[in-house]
Amino acid sequence: MLRAIAYFRYRFDSDEQQHLHVVWGWTAGLVPYRDVFDNHTPLFHIVMAPLLALLGERADILLWMRAPMLLLFGVTIWATFDVARRLYDEQVALRAVVLLALFPPFFLKSLEFRPDNAWTLFWMLAVLALLRGARPLVIGLLLGCALAVSIKTTLLLATLAGAAILTRRRWHTRWLLEAMAGFAIVPGVLAIYFASVGAWDELVYCNFVFNGKIALIRKELWLGRALFPVMAGIAIWLARKYRPATFTWRWFFGVASGVFTATLLGWWILISPRDFLALMPIAAIFVAAFLQLRGVSVAIVLSVLALFYYADRFENHTDWHITMMQQALRLTHPGEMLLDLKGETIYRRRPFYHALENVARTQLAHGLLQDTIPEDVIRTRTYVAQADGPLWPPRGRAFLSENFLNIGRLRAAGQMVREDGTFSIAVPGEYVVVNEHGEVRGRLDGVPYAGARQLAAGAHRFEGVKHVAVLWAPAFRRGHSPFHPRDLDF
Repeated sequence: MLRAIAYFRYRFDSDEQQHLHVVWGWTAGLVPYRDVFDNHTPLFHIVMAPLLALLGERADILLWMRAPMLLLFGVTIWATFDVARRLYDEQVALRAVVLLALFPPFFLKSLEFRPDNAWTLFWMLAVLALLRGARPLVIGLLLGCALAVSIKTTLLLATLAGAAILTRRRWHTRWLLEAMAGFAIVPGVLAIYFASVGAWDELVYCNFVFNGKIALIRKELWLGRALFPVMAGIAIWLARKYRPATFTWRWFFGVASGVFTATLLGWWILISPRDFLALMPIAAIFVAAFLQLRGVSVAIVLSVLALFYYADRFENHTDWHITMMQQALRLTHPGEMLLDLKGETIYRRRPFYHALENVARTQLAHGLLQDTIPEDVIRTRTYVAQADGPLWPPRGRAFLSENFLNIGRLRAAGQMVREDGTFSIAVPGEYVVVNEHGEVRGRLDGVPYAGARQLAAGAHRFEGVKHVAVLWAPAFRRGHSPFHPRDLDF
């Protein structure tokens, strides 16, 4: 019931919109990395592209695209139950899946449209395959799929290797070679594809060079590096302290949980709750085994209360994005550019290459990236941009504020005409002169103005009615005006 309510009311994370924009790139015949920026590995976006193509352009698309996340959630819950049943018993398994399903970070992140859900699924399927004694080719294939969804799989591989060393779990050479062969299949096919379409260099840049630059601008990384020997030492001590007489998978994955946590906190350069998603099912199993029924009941109550807090009492916060999407689809047509921060408007190409999420904004602030928004907007003849806000880089924000007009949750190219009749155009194109009542009449650049006109970049002058604006003509024809912005105060 809580998941059904949250499905329709929990706010859309900007990451969901960014990922869906990359998915749209596949449906539009674009090649991610080369044509659309993305700093994630591509399998999730590829798999989701046919569904997006089937649904077409619609303002509430994120509600529809949350549906496959329910499937990923359901399979992950099933895999967690089976793993818990094999490590302990059915009662522990039942408690584990309830705790996992209600744990606020997992509950909310597993609802969102993001690759991390597929990453967690492939990891849990690989764990289950390992416990069931499946062919190493299958285990390797599942881990290869996980890598093709998220680069964080490297942490999981380090985790398995570290746990194997500490628990003295050995696999013979033939087993390892078969697992490695399975692991290479999906990443290998993807690598060949991107190399064949001339996007290999961009793939390497987005996934490794761009992401790697985070380490250059995070001064606190030394703390994790310094604490890693301590955390690793604690994991080693615990592994030895609780070593059973004979090898058990329960011991192995307990050690693996410690290795994963120490490695993530010590070496990962950008840590967030979603990075722990793959660990949460295993952790839920151990917590369920440790707690008695009363303790589980208390944990459930606390989780539900926390959910109401973190989900803003399940108030509806999806309408903001749906309204913006309605404006974007009405204001722009397919093939027209639209400048947003990181792909929030989903169905339109962006003139600026990098997604302006936290990593890119930080690199811009440190001079590792250049703010070329003004040049890119002019070069690509982009006439629509997302509304103003503090996340825009300073140079681009100043350009947009000067040369675009608010029409609601988006902006269109144009300027308010000054009292002396002067104004300037940054993006050449077709413009109209309007006031609060509609189009006006007068003299534009010394010539009688009687309707939309092509204006070159530079200074212009309008004589006649005062308190008017010059606006990109298609925006006016499509029902928008700076004098009647839609949902400006939302």
